[in-house]
Amino acid sequence: MLTYSLNGQWSMGIVGRKEQYEATVPGSVYSDLLANGAMEDPYYRDNELPALALMENDFTYEREFTLDEDMLSEEEILLHFEGLDTLADVYLNGEWVAAADNMHRVWDFPVKKYIKGENIIRIVFHSPTKFIREKQAEDPIPGTGDAMYGFPYLRKAHCMFGWDWGPRLPDAGIWRDISLVGVSAGRVLSVQVLQDHRDGKVDLSLLPEIEGTGIWSATVTTPTTSYPLLMRASRGAPANSGVPIYT
Repeated sequence: MLTYSLNGQWSMGIVGRKEQYEATVPGSVYSDLLANGAMEDPYYRDNELPALALMENDFTYEREFTLDEDMLSEEEILLHFEGLDTLADVYLNGEWVAAADNMHRVWDFPVKKYIKGENIIRIVFHSPTKFIREKQAEDPIPGTGDAMYGFPYLRKAHCMFGWDWGPRLPDAGIWRDISLVGVSAGRVLSVQVLQDHRDGKVDLSLLPEIEGTGIWSATVTTPTTSYPLLMRASRGAPANSGVPIYT
């Protein structure tokens, strides 16, 4: 499995305006505009108000990147986001790839068919304030008088929409790491550890979830020894060793 980081320097813009700003990923719209001197400190006096109004806009993040033959030869290439805040459309080389609508999760998008040697990735973040206002108008739901109406409709940190202790600053952007992951045989998605306690001892069973096909081998190391595991996996189903490894 190969990994190519897309963290670092990007270009950020406000849709409908000509200006482009240097941006740092991970980061956010507010942090990038502050770094470029394009907005005032939102925590000073009533600067919260123009900062909030700014989020009526949509924003673009864009960068170029080059992949080598090792990555291009992988069976699949995944575009891996640790966090997108929040309403986003993702494009690769001018092609729409996918949409995101949840700040609190990881996103993996297969992009092998869009990828070539020289590439351009572009992400459009849509206004969170417009979204919640439109949803609230369609079907009002209760929230709290300290926050913006409609905020429960969006899977985004709710404190960004105001609280009794905080301002209304619903930021946006690529707030955690972003990378490309090249996968050929498959990959381990997760490992569940089950404990069986009895007679003053504990047996641990590893239940790996594998995306791929075939028979897999692995070595699990404990503080005292190592244990080989043999697992059979089919695409779309978890592999299960079910083997107690440590007593």
